Amino acid sequence: AVYFVTEVLGISSPLCKLGEDRMLFLNELIKAFYCTIPFQNITLLCQSEADRHVPAWEESKAAVMSGRGGLCYTVGVFMMCLLEALGYETYLPASGIFFPNNHITTIVQNLTYPGSKHLVDTLSGYPTFEAIPLDFDKESPIYNHSFLEYKFVREGNTILRFHRKGENRPTRPGREYIVDGWRRVCEIDLVPRDLSYFDQPMSDVYTKPGVNSPFLVSFRAVVYRELRLVAIKDTTLMLENENHEVEVTKLSS
Repeated sequence: AVYFVTEVLGISSPLCKLGEDRMLFLNELIKAFYCTIPFQNITLLCQSEADRHVPAWEESKAAVMSGRGGLCYTVGVFMMCLLEALGYETYLPASGIFFPNNHITTIVQNLTYPGSKHLVDTLSGYPTFEAIPLDFDKESPIYNHSFLEYKFVREGNTILRFHRKGENRPTRPGREYIVDGWRRVCEIDLVPRDLSYFDQPMSDVYTKPGVNSPFLVSFRAVVYRELRLVAIKDTTLMLENENHEVEVTKLSS
């Protein structure tokens, strides 16, 4: 864990920082992750249909340790294990982005007080540059990270993620929930789950084109250099400028 944090993420004196302020260190870790490890499906698309599968732990570990990255399963499972190795208490909630249970994210428990919960969501392609406290009653504060404005809303034991400014993907009639300009993009059920809970939905992501995700029918690569978006989607290059606006360029085919 220490090797990865220092040699891959480039964070100096991680154990000292961890001992001094666990929250401050966690947020530094999250930012470094976004700047270093890409969210991408190139690895998956390069595999033959027969070879496609949900990555085993050793495959996920090798992908992140090498800086190659991958989809949220690869990166999310690695992040949870990394945080546990660093002494944080974590678990996996059920989570989905537009499709059920197709997203891996992490809840950190007991970080600021007994019973506290913080969301650590590294590399869904969306910027979430800090651990999000989930102790709000109805709505979180509004966050502005990179190009994106977002917030969270509680419905019982479920946390909903909404985007506003910076959310510019085409809407899908009958499958969208938009209120006052806020677009729901993610649902998180805070009940702890075993990793095996995701076996079937993640198998769909990795093996069935267009089922439970777009990652077998569309090329994606995202990283945040100096916390600014650098992304390619199919034949479109997206670069975030100094004003946190995304400049779009069509690439020649």
